[in-house]
Amino acid sequence: MVRIAREYLIPDGIGLENVKHLIRDRMRFIEDPTDEVTRRFLDSFDWRLYLDQATLEERLDAAGRRLVWRDLGTDAPPRMQGIDAAPGFAWDLPTGPVRDRLEPVLGIRRLLPLLEVRSRVQPLRLLNEDDKTVVRLLLEDNRFRDADRDREGPLAARVCLLPVRGYAADLRETARMLSRDLELEPARNQVLSEALAAAGRCPGDYSSKLDYHLDGYQRADAAAKEILRGLLDTLEANIEGAKANLDSEFLHDLRVATRRTRSALTQIKGVFASELVEDYKTRFAWVQQITGPMRDLDVYLLDFDGYQARLPPPLRPCLEPLRAFLADHYEGVHKALVQALGSPEFKGLLTSWRAFLEAPVPERSAVRNAMRPTKAVADARIRSMYRRVRKAGRAITPDSPAPELHALRKHCKKLRYLLEFFSSLYPQQIGALVKMLKRLLDNLGRFQDTAVQVDHLRETAQQMQDAGGVETDTLLAMGALIGRLFDHQQQARVAFSAIFADFDSKPNRLVWRELFAPEGRRGQRA
Repeated sequence: MVRIAREYLIPDGIGLENVKHLIRDRMRFIEDPTDEVTRRFLDSFDWRLYLDQATLEERLDAAGRRLVWRDLGTDAPPRMQGIDAAPGFAWDLPTGPVRDRLEPVLGIRRLLPLLEVRSRVQPLRLLNEDDKTVVRLLLEDNRFRDADRDREGPLAARVCLLPVRGYAADLRETARMLSRDLELEPARNQVLSEALAAAGRCPGDYSSKLDYHLDGYQRADAAAKEILRGLLDTLEANIEGAKANLDSEFLHDLRVATRRTRSALTQIKGVFASELVEDYKTRFAWVQQITGPMRDLDVYLLDFDGYQARLPPPLRPCLEPLRAFLADHYEGVHKALVQALGSPEFKGLLTSWRAFLEAPVPERSAVRNAMRPTKAVADARIRSMYRRVRKAGRAITPDSPAPELHALRKHCKKLRYLLEFFSSLYPQQIGALVKMLKRLLDNLGRFQDTAVQVDHLRETAQQMQDAGGVETDTLLAMGALIGRLFDHQQQARVAFSAIFADFDSKPNRLVWRELFAPEGRRGQRA
């Protein structure tokens, strides 16, 4: 398998024929037939391949159609795999080297086209005095096309050197000749990076992660608007993907942005008028409601193989009618989602919310925390929510009912969101607090999510019976699954005490106290 050892850019005004003549004056070569190559570069919406320092292209040329994976910054040769159709999800690809590398990076996201590079490639085989090929050289004339943005144009022509086994010295000498005699500059960026820049694309321009850079002395109402604008940007960025159902993460990120918006409205207290907070809190709760059924189906179908794996092998096929029942309802639920996201109510919410967030804060505000420094408001809110979490967690006993653990989970989520909103105001050690809080949330989430899954399975079993035709073996398999889920829930319940004890440990309390105590009260007990 070959790999590109060197790439050089051909300056404007020097055509490929000129380069070919200059090389001919110095070395003998054979021209192979010119090839037309189309490279469709792919990545997920959240740039998972780019962040993993890799590129993936769907390559169409005389050799056929194949995927080419490159790990950038390494000497590893590209991975190649033939395909018959445009790729989407990793699990849809046939087994092979590209799928093996792609699957753990892409996860459940769909591959989407970034842009296309079309190249006219002239291969040359450089020969030694024995007429043996010692270096392979490609002359590329490149153009990009971004169909989504209706942009296209030329890219710099390139010379690519490909090594031939056993002729490393000839490769080095050819590279010196190109840079010394032809004065070609090494290409410092991949052709994808050059094409993205030419198309006006910024790699990594979307992430669902919060990344604010707040000023602790700015007004709290201005900081709150900055936080909420970022969440609105994320919400809006995912609407079309959710409507088209490109992959389940579009709807997931839309819902997380909505949930964070509601939390910011209620937890960054006293910065906006109470009437406005109540109005938008209610309207964003409606967004959670209209997107919930679709998300539930996504979760159940994505986790279905895991459900089957919990059962003894003889029972696993008996669960397939449940999968079919859920899939049969999918289209109708998705249609309802599309209608809701296209409704005047939803569009009106986003328009009015954007207008409010982009309007400047008033010069003077009577709302109690609006004009206070952001850091002071953040300290107070995080302290208050932390104490609520501690109080609720300490009240949990082995006999506590499930709603009390659910209430604790909601408190923990609010605390986590506050930490993430205001993390830029605090030292790096806040990351350790978030990590410990996530561990507690994961435990509570396993407990609560299992309870929700059990209730859903019971309701679905009743619906399947009402619809008629469900076999006894399927109901037995669903019952067995419910039993396994109860076991899983109990395991989470048993693990809770130790996990909460770590969160509530004295060293941890000291960190919370030092980070969030008000000025002048350092050193007091948490």
